[in-house]
Amino acid sequence: MKIKKYLAVILSMIFLCAGFIGCKSESTAEKNDNGQSKNIVFGVNQFPSTLDPAEGFNGWFVSMYGVGETLVKLDKNMKIEPLLADSWKRVNDLTWKFHIKDGAKFQDGTPVNGKTVKASLERSLKLNPRAESILPIDSITEDGQYVSIKTKTPYEAFLGNIADPVAIIVNTGASKDTFTKAPVCTGPFKVKSYVPDSKVVVEKNKNYWGDEAKIDGAAFKYIKDANTRAMALQSGEIDAAQSISSDNISLFADKSEYNTDKITSLRIIMSYENLNNEFLKDPAVRKAIALGVNRESYAQDVLKGTAEAAVGPFPKSLPFGEKKLTAYKYDKEGAAKLLNDAGYTDTDGDGIREKNGKKLELNLAFYTSRSELPVIAQAMQSELKEIGIAVKLQSYESVANVLKSGSFDLCLYSVNTATSGDPQSFLELYFKTGGSENYGKYSDPEVDSLIDKLKNEKDTQKRNSIAIDVQKKLLEDNSDIFLVTPMLNLVSKSDVSGLTMYPVDYYLLNSSVDIK
Repeated sequence: MKIKKYLAVILSMIFLCAGFIGCKSESTAEKNDNGQSKNIVFGVNQFPSTLDPAEGFNGWFVSMYGVGETLVKLDKNMKIEPLLADSWKRVNDLTWKFHIKDGAKFQDGTPVNGKTVKASLERSLKLNPRAESILPIDSITEDGQYVSIKTKTPYEAFLGNIADPVAIIVNTGASKDTFTKAPVCTGPFKVKSYVPDSKVVVEKNKNYWGDEAKIDGAAFKYIKDANTRAMALQSGEIDAAQSISSDNISLFADKSEYNTDKITSLRIIMSYENLNNEFLKDPAVRKAIALGVNRESYAQDVLKGTAEAAVGPFPKSLPFGEKKLTAYKYDKEGAAKLLNDAGYTDTDGDGIREKNGKKLELNLAFYTSRSELPVIAQAMQSELKEIGIAVKLQSYESVANVLKSGSFDLCLYSVNTATSGDPQSFLELYFKTGGSENYGKYSDPEVDSLIDKLKNEKDTQKRNSIAIDVQKKLLEDNSDIFLVTPMLNLVSKSDVSGLTMYPVDYYLLNSSVDIK
């Protein structure tokens, strides 16, 4: 019997080693092709539904993979700089004229000019409602290397919004079956293979118009679990990882082995409030929730200092951020008093308040690809129970359908806010009546009027002031619950260089990235 036990242990060790060697050999093969090829393997926490940049937010991934490019881009200070367009001017209040860089080519060698840019932008506008929202284009004309874009009304946020990856330039003349799996774009890398919900492999674009990439290719592995992603980086299965969780970040403190880049994001982790819900229609309930959640604790304790407590939707680093707003302070007693005064009482002693014979119960939806959301959801459930609100947690891989269908009461969401360095688009999409991302159905005529003013106001200081006024009203109404601004992080092995974080998280791989 003892011999059998020993044999079982030895066999188990052999299988474990074989599994480990298998993981390592895959990474080694991707990083070193007969000792000549240089490749990097990334572990990523989110994955596109397809690679068509005109669909949904898929363009963000196409940009992140170094495949797709826009006319202009944002630098680390959120300033506009040239990309496919090397110059531009505003002809009048409605019209922008761009010059496309001479020599720019698609990955199949097709020249990029005004005609191809026009066709690409028109395709995005046709396929993506968000594109139409942030780029209210009336007409596009082309003349050689020039493309002129006329907006329907004066639109001060246009130049920043054209940097959004929904406006990635694709070769619309390519075969139709390429768009979802291997779009023909202009970046320093092109798609080699795409396996849904698993992996994207890119290779150097030899027709790239800019500086030649230093590596030959990269693989982006979808590893949605934060702990698994950290283990993969430790074991050498991957070379770099996005969004290492607060629980695991200390594992990579040794600077001789790992590079860690952190930056305060432009994201807000907020909770939608469905104003069709009978309880959430009540301003007293919404304000009680705002007082009953401890934002400081979420940032410092729950997320272990990897986030900052939020006031409004924009981070304090932005000139229209939270500096001039009054924050909600955690006040459990104040929240309880609000509910008492509004007639919500616990009549049966079970700790949950009722009104008109109905329990004050809400569901809270969240998705798991961002490791912050499940732990915040649990903290919210616990704190709201203390003030007599029952919260049922509902976990999803994605909440896209949940939001679109309106089948939620509260829904945690992590979203980039001022991705163009300007407040207009985010406020329009998320808080204006009928906005495409206004899933809670918030509506206020004063807010709508203020947001409309941003369309025509050219003075930057006045634009900032208008945005602050909008946020004051959002906080007064408790349109949604603004919780924390997370830090972004990117951890790589020490032999990887050139990776850097941007405030917007749709830039990652570029021609400067290298591995020894």
